This record gives sequence, C-alpha cells and structure tokens, in this order.
Amino acid sequence: MLKSKEDQRNCRAAGMEKVRGCLQRGFLQCWGWCFALTLCILWNADAQGQLFSSQLFPGQDVRKNEQTIGGLMFWQDVLFLQEWHIQQSCLTGEFRLLDPKAVCRASGSLEFCERVLEEYRQELKIPPFSGKVLVLLHGLFSGSVHLENMALWFRQEGGYSAVVNLSCASSFMTVEESTERVAKILEGLKGAERIDFVGHSLGSIILRNYLGKYAEENGLFEELPIGRFVQLCPPNQGAETARIHQDGMTGIFVTALADLALNGSEMKERFGVPKCEFAVIAGTHPDYEYYGEETDAVLPVSTTRLDGAKGWKKMRGTHMEIPNSIETFQNIRNFLEDGSFLEENVGSPP
Repeated sequence: MLKSKEDQRNCRAAGMEKVRGCLQRGFLQCWGWCFALTLCILWNADAQGQLFSSQLFPGQDVRKNEQTIGGLMFWQDVLFLQEWHIQQSCLTGEFRLLDPKAVCRASGSLEFCERVLEEYRQELKIPPFSGKVLVLLHGLFSGSVHLENMALWFRQEGGYSAVVNLSCASSFMTVEESTERVAKILEGLKGAERIDFVGHSLGSIILRNYLGKYAEENGLFEELPIGRFVQLCPPNQGAETARIHQDGMTGIFVTALADLALNGSEMKERFGVPKCEFAVIAGTHPDYEYYGEETDAVLPVSTTRLDGAKGWKKMRGTHMEIPNSIETFQNIRNFLEDGSFLEENVGSPP
C-alpha cells in the first residue's frame, strides 16, 4: 500500500514508462517487419530491374532479350514447353516468356507470349513432352533458382527427357490455391510416359496435396502417368515457426503460413496423403543439440514424419543445404528409380 502522494506519482510515472516502452517495442517490431519485407522484395528482384514487372509501364506487348534469374517469389509459372516457360507477375498481372537460360524473350499479354513461344517452337523445332519427366517445386520465400542446381544435375545424371523446375508465388496463396496453379501447368505434361516429383519445404506440402487430396477428388491418376515423389525437409506435422509468425505482420502478407501452422491431423484431413509411392529426407543441423532435438535449423526432424512413406532418411545439412547437396541428388535418384534410398542413415522418423 502506497504511503504518500509522492509514492503514487512515482508509481504512475513508472507505469507510464512501461507503457511507452511497450509502444516503442511494438513500433520497432512493426518497423522491423516492414524493413525485412522490403529487403526480401529487393533481394528477390530479377536482373535488369525486373522487380515486380519486366516493363517500366506494364501492359505493352514487347519482344525482349534480357537476362533474368528466372523469377522469385512474385512470378508464377503458367505454361511450360520443355524448358521454355511463360510466367505471370502476381502483382501486375503481366506475362513474360523465358527461354531455357532464363532470358526474357517477350512480355505483355498471355496471348502475345504464347504467339512468340509458338514462333520459337516452330523455328527451333521444340518437341512436346515425352518419356520420363521430373517436376521440382521450391519452398517458402523462394523460387525455381533455389532448386536450379538440382535441375541441372538431373538433366545430366537423372535420365529424364525433361526437368520442369517450377516457380510458384506460393508464399501469397493458400496451399489449395497453389495446388490449382500447379495442376494447371502439369496438364501440359500429358504426353509424358512417367512423371516423378520432388518438393522442398512448402513445395513438398503443395505436391503432397496435389498427389493426395487433389488427386483423389479430380481423378488425377487416371489422367497422368504419376511415378514417385520425394519430400525434402517437409513440415508434414506443421511448422512451429509458422505458428509463431502467422498472427504477426508476416502473416498479413504471407497467406501460406496459416496452412503451415496446422497440426499433423489437420494437415492430413486437409491435404491427404500421396496416393503414389513417396519418401522423406530430413535434415539435421550441426548444432542441433542447441534446439533440444534434431533439426535442420528451421524444422525439427520429428515434423517430417508422414504415415505411409515408403522411405525416410536423415541427412546432415540445414534446411537450405539439403536441396543443394550431391548426396541428396543421388538419394533422390535412387528412390525415384528403385523405390529405396542409399543405405546410410536410412531409418524411421522419431
């Protein structure tokens, strides 16, 4: 109990100081998220200033010859012809045509980009999809460039007639919305004899939904020759980091966090389990003991578990190192070909 008015004034002053401190921390956190988002946007900018758009004034149909890095975060693939592909900006709605070296050959309307692609198809005699095709899908805040090492390796060592390395603006969509976009693209693979899949992080959940709940509801296996599927560092039981951030500033912009914040049973109900043979590779961070359990520095190993997997393997590496490791590539190839991983560190998830 306060003994004097002076004590009361001091108490009120201390209380106001705490309130000001909370407001300042809240402002700094808000500003920090805005700053982080700005850095993320700038980091994801393409070469030649192609940040949100490949044109200074979007809406023009223009032939181009400008190098890009293939589109990150804000660009969504809509159509593939071998390694040629058309993308759409999720911010401006503009389309662009990229060649196999990620050089922008045209931008503007979809019709214009399709017309230019047809000209190249005839001139270069680009064949339709056939034989074995491998589909790769990246994770959150990412793009096809993050799986380009894998794509290059499998084009040389995998025995595939084509490797489709997808760019998906999945950070800003629900898993179901991303699945619809992916499904639309993969309709163009009907000439293939077999289609295998590799997904990393969020990409592995989108492909899980595509080969699980979506496949069940849309008769996918009757339309496409589905092969095997490998998940890399998948949050099959949900991601604690997503649960932490989904209600904050990040969650306002990143729609996918709400899906990644689900628990294992909720994910199973919403996304199902792949109807094809599938396997999981989990990463372990060199300093994992600091986190209390094995982890790839983003996800605990235990969250990679998914009942029904034909194989599960633990490999040394962080969340972003695993999809860029030759050892990973070799194990993926072994499973896609034979249905099993190489023997070392093969086991069961915790």
